[in-house]
Amino acid sequence: MFRTAAPVRHPGAAGDGPAGSGPSAVPRLVRAARYAPTAPASGYVPVPELEQFYAELGAPHGLPFARERYAASPRRTSVELAFGALDALGELPEDRAPELVVVAYATPDFIHAELVASCVKGRLPGSPLAFALSDQGSLTGFSALRVGVEYARRCGFTRLLLLVVDQSTQPFAVPDEAAAHTDSAVALLLDWEGGAAPVRGMAQGPLSAPGLFAGWDPAAAVVAGTGLAGADCELPSHGGPSVTAGPGLPCTGVWTALLDAVARGITGPVVVADHDPVRGLLAHCALDCAAGTSDTGEWGDR
Repeated sequence: MFRTAAPVRHPGAAGDGPAGSGPSAVPRLVRAARYAPTAPASGYVPVPELEQFYAELGAPHGLPFARERYAASPRRTSVELAFGALDALGELPEDRAPELVVVAYATPDFIHAELVASCVKGRLPGSPLAFALSDQGSLTGFSALRVGVEYARRCGFTRLLLLVVDQSTQPFAVPDEAAAHTDSAVALLLDWEGGAAPVRGMAQGPLSAPGLFAGWDPAAAVVAGTGLAGADCELPSHGGPSVTAGPGLPCTGVWTALLDAVARGITGPVVVADHDPVRGLLAHCALDCAAGTSDTGEWGDR
């Protein structure tokens, strides 16, 4: 997970000239899938030790264990949801498997004995570098994508996997704007063919930040998150169709809308954007969703 020396670029990595001097590029989406289980919750079997743990965990913060709500919830762990998205993505042979996996989530897993990134790493061939990113609210997926591409640029990786998870089960009350109303996980398998070239079309910052939309592609289709509906800003004009995410999925909603857009035939450059009103930040990124780039020829949704 951690490097103790400067990354060494692989021989023959793409890019023109010295590191960072090539033309800017965007990641290419090659396969994507969503896992959204709908089975009802199983019967709740109390575990006194676990309930005591939740009570002690929340006590310093004035948060009581929400036992009735917890018992009525689906109680699907983030690991289960991530595995479901991987299964929906389909088999990945070693020569097409990701070299890097970044897991993104806004709400923590209620089972603290499992690490999602480590469990996912064990399910993939090739022993990829895997880690998780959180505490970024509804923009966690954008931050994770940027971190993943930066690793790809600096380490010579060409294939990365972004796993975004929304887990509805929580042992404590969660503010509505941050709560996931249903369970969902989205897997995005991406190619990075830019080598050490600069990344094009990614930005995150306050609405007043200068140059926030400097990399926005005016010819691209737009997939907008629900946070943009209440944002006091005007997005740059665009030449393509616009798709808006549905509510109740703070982390996976905008990426689910992206999958829906691609399934409906939207191809070429796509700008994905969302706004987090709690943090007052807007994020956007560009992806190449060119026709015919899916490894399997179809986009999974289970």
